[in-house]
Amino acid sequence: MTSRPSKKIERSLKKIGFIEYNTHHKYLIYFFNGQEILETRLSHGSKDYDDKLLSLMSHQLYLTKKELVKLIDGKITKDEYNKILKMKGVI
Repeated sequence: MTSRPSKKIERSLKKIGFIEYNTHHKYLIYFFNGQEILETRLSHGSKDYDDKLLSLMSHQLYLTKKELVKLIDGKITKDEYNKILKMKGVI
């Protein structure tokens, strides 16, 4: 079973360029060439994201769960993430 702390997820996404936007939820938004490409939401209440939440988030970010865990663990750079998004036709 895989889990990652929500704070680590937040730091990792911000490191590759996600911008935080707070409403009553915490959104992280990804821009490419000045255009919003995608967004994901972080829960204020969850301290750890389990397999189910990681899987849901991976779909929002156009990643496999394995790729998302690598990104969270700092093994995927912004350039590599952009390449993944290009290969999948997102950007």
